[in-house]
Amino acid sequence: MRRRTRHPVPRRGSAVVVVIWAISICALIVSSLLVFSGRQSMLGVETLDDIRARWTARAGIESTIAVMAYHTVEPESGNALALTLDMENVAFGETEHGKWNISHNDLDGKPWPGPMDEHSKLNVNGDGRGYLAVIFSPMSWGVSPAIEDWIDEDDDPRELGVEKDYYLSLEARYEPRNAPIWHVAEMELIAGLDPDDIRGEDWNLNNRLDANENDGEGSMPNDEPDGILDGGWAAYLTATSTDGGATASGLPRIYYPLTTIEELVERLGISEQQAQTLMSMAKSDDFMLESLITTPLSESEDSTENQEQNQGQSQETGDPIAPLQDWQIQAIFDETSTSPSHQPNIGKLNINTTSRRLLMDMYEGREDLVESILSMRYNRNEGITGIMDLREIPEMTDDLLQELAMGFTARSNVYTISSQGVSGGSGAECEIIAIVDRSTVPVRILEYREE
Repeated sequence: MRRRTRHPVPRRGSAVVVVIWAISICALIVSSLLVFSGRQSMLGVETLDDIRARWTARAGIESTIAVMAYHTVEPESGNALALTLDMENVAFGETEHGKWNISHNDLDGKPWPGPMDEHSKLNVNGDGRGYLAVIFSPMSWGVSPAIEDWIDEDDDPRELGVEKDYYLSLEARYEPRNAPIWHVAEMELIAGLDPDDIRGEDWNLNNRLDANENDGEGSMPNDEPDGILDGGWAAYLTATSTDGGATASGLPRIYYPLTTIEELVERLGISEQQAQTLMSMAKSDDFMLESLITTPLSESEDSTENQEQNQGQSQETGDPIAPLQDWQIQAIFDETSTSPSHQPNIGKLNINTTSRRLLMDMYEGREDLVESILSMRYNRNEGITGIMDLREIPEMTDDLLQELAMGFTARSNVYTISSQGVSGGSGAECEIIAIVDRSTVPVRILEYREE
C-alpha cells in the first residue's frame, strides 16, 4: 500500500503583506523624491531669478558708466546738462529677463531719475566742512573740533576736540585717521556723532527712500512714514568728489609743469606772451587759477621778470600783456590744473546740481545772490556752462566771482549709482550701489556693494 506524501500549503497571505509593504515603501520613496525634486526645482528657479535680478541691476550700472565715459571723451562743451540728461535716459531699462531702475532723492526728499551727483554736496575734506557750523548748528559747534582733529596729521587735540588718547580709551579701541576722510560713513566714528546723525533715515546710504525707511517703527531705522527721505548729514556731505578730470575738449587735462607754450596757445586760445606769463605764475606754490579773475597777467609778480627774460620784443615796444578775456579764463579752468592727475584737488560743488536748500544755507543773508544764480540756471536749457557765465549777474563783481569760482564748477566727476534690478519671473530684487569716478577713462569704480 502506497503512502501519500503531504506537501506544505503555501502561506499566500504573508506574501501579499510583503508585497503591499514593498509597494508602500517604494511609493514613499518615489513621493519623497518628487517632493525633493520639486523643492530643488523651485530653489533652482529662485536662484536663477536672483541671478537675473543681479545682472539686470548690473546692466543699469554699466549703461550709466558707458554714458559717463562717452561724455568724458566726447563732451558737449556748450551744454552743461547733457551728461545728466543722457544718464536719466538710461535710468530705466530692461534686459530679456528683467528691468532696472536708477534713482535718487535730493536734499528735499524729492525722487529724481539717474545717479546722485556727489558734487551736489559739500566735501568734508575741504572748505566744505567750514559750513558745518552754519548748517548743523548748534550740534556742529561741539563736534567741529573733533572732526578737525580726526583729519589733521597731529595728535594734539584742539579746544573741545579729541585725539588719539580718547579713542584708545574706549572699550572698542581705534585711532583717528589723521588724514582725509575716506567715506562719509566714517564720520560715525568721530566723537559726538553716531549713525542717526550721519544717516538719518537713509540707513544703507543709497540716496533713495526704501520701504523700511518709510514704515515708522515697523523696522529699523526709526523714521517718519511721510514719503520723504531724511538723509541726515550724508545728504549734505561727501568725501569722494574730486576736482580736475573731465575737460571741455575731451582731451587730457593740462598740468603746467608738463606742458609747453605751444600747447597752451592751441588749447586755451591765448597768445604766446600770455602763455609764457601763465606758466611762470603757475610755478609758485600758492598760485590758484581762480586768482586770474582779480589779478590781470600784467599785474602779476612774475609778469615783469617774464617780459625781461622771454619777451624782449614786447619790452622794446613797451606793449603790456593783453588781459585775459572771460572766455579765456574759462578755458583755463576747463582745460588746466595745478595738480597732477594722481593727486587731484578736493572736488567743488556743481553750480547746476547743488540744491536750492544747500545754497540758501551756505549764503544765509545773501539770498538775492542765490536767487539770481538759480534764475540763471533754470532759464537756460544748457544750464550754466562755466563759472564765468555768472559775470552776467548784475550785482557780480570780480571779488565775488572769484569767491564763487573757488567753491563751484560746472562739471562733475563722481556719482553714486543706486541700481535696482527686478527679475521678470518671480519678481526677485537686487540692488547694486556703486560710487564711480569719471575723471579718468576708463571710468573707475570707487565703491561697489550689493544688497
